[in-house]
Amino acid sequence: MDGPAGSGKSTIAQRLAEKLDYLYLNSGSMYRAMTLLSIREGGDSTNVPMLTKLAKSCRIDFLDNGKTTLLNGEDVSDSLRTPEIDRAIVDIAKTPEVRHEMVKQQRRIGEKGGIIVEGRDVTTVVFPDADLKFYINASVEERAKRRFAEQKTRGIETTLEQVEKEIRDRDQMDESREHSPLRTAEDAIVIDTTSMTINQAVDFVLNRVEVG
Repeated sequence: MDGPAGSGKSTIAQRLAEKLDYLYLNSGSMYRAMTLLSIREGGDSTNVPMLTKLAKSCRIDFLDNGKTTLLNGEDVSDSLRTPEIDRAIVDIAKTPEVRHEMVKQQRRIGEKGGIIVEGRDVTTVVFPDADLKFYINASVEERAKRRFAEQKTRGIETTLEQVEKEIRDRDQMDESREHSPLRTAEDAIVIDTTSMTINQAVDFVLNRVEVG
């Protein structure tokens, strides 16, 4: 399941995993954990040798149906969604060496099957032979409202205008990066959630899964 920030893919994937009793893997949280690690090591998100070393040596796992992200055994779930990480993750996520190592970790976690994975290159690069592929999207304005509300509940001071700008910038970077850009797989089912509730979106996907 792929899609841009704020499209609803994380919530949809997580609820779907709960209904199907599947493992849920949030690849975005994996890159956020890598970003957190790089910040702890000095914060230079453009230092490719350092990032490569960190990516090769770290281990990222998920517990509690994806609610808990472990970085080298440490629960870092509550530290992953901050403006600092939102800004730094763009450089890290476009680094080929980092993506290569993260893809290996995603495949390690998913090798047993029975898993729902969401991200930005899951259907095109990580699991191109997945049984079902979905591309979740929504308008920039709606996605900004969702992300703004999420940050507000976390006590993060920002504005809707700033969040919308950050989302547009992130979209541009994700879609134009040289390695593993965000794009729709040819055989993906496209879902626009702009006017849908989460329950409607989950039911739609669940129906397609059950139909096969």
